Amino acid sequence: MYETVLNYFLLYDAKTLYEVIQEWPTDLYNPAVIMNAVTDQLKKQPNDINLLKVKAKLFEDGGDSDSALEIYLRLGDVEVFDLIHKRKLHNALIENIQYLMKLGENQLQKTAELLVEFRQDDCLPPTKVVKKLDSVGSEKEWEYFLHRYLDTLFDRDPKAGSEYHERQVQLYADYHQKKLLPFLRACNDIPLQKALDVCQSKNLYEAMVFLLDRMGNPQAALQNIVGNLKDVDKAIVFVREKDDEELWDSLIQLSKNHPEFITGLLQNAGTHIDPTKLIKEIPDRLKINNLGLSLVKLLNDYQLQVNLREGCKKILVKDSHKLMEKLHRLNRRAVSFDNLTSCLNCSGEMLPGDYSRIVIFFCGHMVHQNCSSKRNGVSSNNKFKLLVTKLHF
Repeated sequence: MYETVLNYFLLYDAKTLYEVIQEWPTDLYNPAVIMNAVTDQLKKQPNDINLLKVKAKLFEDGGDSDSALEIYLRLGDVEVFDLIHKRKLHNALIENIQYLMKLGENQLQKTAELLVEFRQDDCLPPTKVVKKLDSVGSEKEWEYFLHRYLDTLFDRDPKAGSEYHERQVQLYADYHQKKLLPFLRACNDIPLQKALDVCQSKNLYEAMVFLLDRMGNPQAALQNIVGNLKDVDKAIVFVREKDDEELWDSLIQLSKNHPEFITGLLQNAGTHIDPTKLIKEIPDRLKINNLGLSLVKLLNDYQLQVNLREGCKKILVKDSHKLMEKLHRLNRRAVSFDNLTSCLNCSGEMLPGDYSRIVIFFCGHMVHQNCSSKRNGVSSNNKFKLLVTKLHF
């Protein structure tokens, strides 16, 4: 009965046949019978896509993954990825990578994800994949897919392809410039000078600023922000993070001929720079929008900073005074001892009698006055001026 239904769809509705074959378990019908019928029908309609997909599905259900894969690849069907994933066809994936690369942008990403997933257990390590990509397709074709593969690999496991990080700098610069800066920030094993050369060749100024700063050249980084990015807010944030007076002076000098930078400094840097220093550097007859309001804000911000410093100073002085008083009280506090306390030198009891004086240290040790001259390191002749209290009887 089930074969009858499937034969009907085979003759009149191949698309429905494919949908039914996907849903029905194979124990409901004889796959061999349907396979023979589909093969006969393909002789009449050799290019029918639905019939070919039915045949591929029957091959897959029968365990013949290679034949199913061949049909899916010929059709360029996305089912090929499900088949590779379910059957873990590692070798088939790497061997047919040049065909998979041509299936379109979405399929390209699926191919990259499968390659990354199969890196587990050294099935398809990055070295094997990169070596294969270097040997297939035209230069731009494989290079773009190499970028997609390494990018996906880095997102999943930044350490997995660390030997290719230097190469990725050029790939990001060529194919995905927005991800270059986050990539540089996340990696610590990239030759900085080589990365800087790549960024300079592509005029990637934000990445250049990051690399120059990381190389210990904040002055050049600041010059890039002012001269190339022309972003006053970014320049102020950059210098503020460094908290370097020389950088503030450099920013003022670099801003002299840029009215928008002067305005930005007047409005946003009052708590970090001396207002008089900035005002003196403004060239004569330089037209600056909203100069009056900017000056008022600068002076208010600077005054606020001064008031904060004065307030902090008063708090510190008050706290210091309290702590000094506490220390003084502690130093004047009496030291108690009992009959069990013995002399550190002679081990005799510390009781008043024949002894006119007892020497007590802040650490709690005690000695008789007449014993102190007999013990090395303990003397009454001012050797213990710092931490000695003398108790008289």
